[in-house]
Amino acid sequence: MAAVWVIIVIVVAVVAGLGGYYYGKSQATTNSKVTVTYYDDLASSEEGFMTNVLIPAFESIYPNIQINYQNIAADTMVTKIQALVQGNDVGTTLIAEDNLDIGELIYGTNGQNYLMNLNNSANPIAPDIQPANMIPSMTAVVNYEQSAFGGQYFIPFRANTPLVWLNATAAKKVGITGPPSNFTDLLADANLLGPTSVQFQGGAGDDTATEMFQWDVQFGGNPMVYNDFGDLQAMSYVYNLSKDFNPGSAQGTYEQYSGLGTGAYSILAYQWPYVYPLLTGGNDSFPALNSNSLWVYPGPNGTGAHAAAHVIGGDVLAIPSGATNLWAIQLFAQYLLGAKAQQVLMVDTGNPAVNAAAYQNLPANQSVIDPVILAALENPVFRPPVPWIETWVSTFYNDIYTPYILEGQGSGSWSSLVSDANAANSAMESYLSSSVSASAASTYASGGYGPLYV
Repeated sequence: MAAVWVIIVIVVAVVAGLGGYYYGKSQATTNSKVTVTYYDDLASSEEGFMTNVLIPAFESIYPNIQINYQNIAADTMVTKIQALVQGNDVGTTLIAEDNLDIGELIYGTNGQNYLMNLNNSANPIAPDIQPANMIPSMTAVVNYEQSAFGGQYFIPFRANTPLVWLNATAAKKVGITGPPSNFTDLLADANLLGPTSVQFQGGAGDDTATEMFQWDVQFGGNPMVYNDFGDLQAMSYVYNLSKDFNPGSAQGTYEQYSGLGTGAYSILAYQWPYVYPLLTGGNDSFPALNSNSLWVYPGPNGTGAHAAAHVIGGDVLAIPSGATNLWAIQLFAQYLLGAKAQQVLMVDTGNPAVNAAAYQNLPANQSVIDPVILAALENPVFRPPVPWIETWVSTFYNDIYTPYILEGQGSGSWSSLVSDANAANSAMESYLSSSVSASAASTYASGGYGPLYV
C-alpha cells in the first residue's frame, strides 16, 4: 500500500508541475474521445515511470485522450510498424524508436518510407512539436536528417550517451585517486583492481556493437567496415582489457549495473545514464552510492582524431504514414518533449533531455550527473541510419567479437584478428550485393558508410 501512495503522490506532483503549462492547450482540443497507441522500448525501471507517472499525468490533463502503451523491442517495432502501414491499419499511433533502427523505417523495403514527413509543406507539424531550443547535438541531428532525407521524419526524444562508472571505494583501496584519463591508464587501473574488475557489454546484439562502435571511433577507426586500422587497434585493446573482465561480461547488456554496488566489479565500462538514480538510490542488494563511493565521468580519451567522441543513442519520436487523429498524437508528442516532462524524465529515470530548457532549475541531486552528460554530448558521433544495421551488428558479433574476445581462438594474435575482420568485411559486402543493391555494396567497399560527425 505504501508503494501505491508513493506513486499517487508522484503523479499529483507531476500533474501540478505540468498542468499550468498545458492547460490552455487542453482547452483547445476537441471533445472527441481518442486512444493514442504509443510504442516505446524501455528498461523495466523506465517503463514503470512512464506507465505509473508520466502517462497518468498526461491523461489527467487531457481526459479525452487515453494512451495505450506498448513496450516492445526496437527491432520488433520496425516489423510491427511496417505491417501496420502495409495493412492500412496504423490508426492513432506514435512511436519512440531507437535511433539505431529508425533508418529501417525511413529507407524501408523496396524504397517505401514508413514514416510521415513532419515538415511536409502541406501540413508541417514538426515546428509545433519540436522544442524551440534543443541541445546542440540534437539540433545537429535534425539538420543532418533534413539534408540526408529531404524531410524530417523524426524528432529527437531521449539523448542517451554512455558514461564510465567506477566504485570509488574499491579504487581508492588500491591507490587509484581518480578516474583514468586515457586508455593506458584504464588498462593499468584494471590491472590494479584485478581479475573480474571490469564489466563490459559483451552479451551480443546491439549492446556490444554500440560499445565497440565508440571504442573504434576513439581509436580513429571506421566501425562500419570492421577492418580499418583503428578498428583493429580497438579490438586488440579490448582483448587486453578482457583479461580483467567480470565473467558476467559474456552476457553483459545495458540492463546490468547492480554489480558495481555489490562489489562484483569495480569498473562499469560505458553504461547509459539511466542507472544513476538506481545506483544512488540503492536497494535491498546494495547500499546507495554517493560522490564518495561512485565516480562517473565521460570516460577515458582514445588515441585517434575523435579521441573523446561519444556515441549518441536514445530514441526519437516518429509518426507512421497514414496515422489518424494527428491532433491527439501532436499533443502527446508536445507533452513528452516539453521542458517539464523532459526534466522529470531526466531526474527520475536518468534519461538526458533534448530540450535545453529542461536543464534549468534542476534539483541538487542532479548536480553530479548532468555536467558529465553534457560534457559527453559535446563530442557526438552517430551510427549511420542504414536499413541493414542489424545485419552489420550480427556480422560483427558473430564473426569478430565472439571468436576473438569470447572464445579467444586467436589468443590475441594480430594476424588472426586481421583475418577475422577481413572475412567480416567481405561477408558484409556480399550481403549488400545480394540482398540490398550493387550500389550499396560498392559504397560499402569504398568506405562510403561510416560514423556521422554532425
